[in-house]
Amino acid sequence: MAAERGTGSRPTPTSHIRIARPSRSLAAAERFWKDGLGLEVLWRAQPAETVEGGHELLMLGWPSASWHLELVQLHDQDGEEMQPRPTEEDLLVIYLDGPVDPAVVDALLAAGGKRVESPNPYWNTWGVTLEDPDGYRLVLCKRQWSN
Repeated sequence: MAAERGTGSRPTPTSHIRIARPSRSLAAAERFWKDGLGLEVLWRAQPAETVEGGHELLMLGWPSASWHLELVQLHDQDGEEMQPRPTEEDLLVIYLDGPVDPAVVDALLAAGGKRVESPNPYWNTWGVTLEDPDGYRLVLCKRQWSN
């Protein structure tokens, strides 16, 4: 049943964004995003039985940022683990407005990341692309961006 028009909230430029993705291993994902990139664990739910929907969840982000990652370890109705299905174009781009610090790249590699070439030469020219342990891509872009 639809609500009456004009009676609800609408997305705004300050609305918070959650990027939700499945993960094969929350521990491996946490190492990459927390130890490698420096995000903080904002919330965690384990074991799966204690969370509505039966999911194990890990939320990572920077405090006070307008976005965060939700990583979820999913199981189908038969209890089988559901696998992530990233493509080469599933990108999370972080604009740095300056050169990429090699120490950050090294930390991401040490935390289970893999440096990859992008099929789009733009990202190879303007940044560094890494895959997280689930195969999703993070681009550290040396350009700046604002809307």
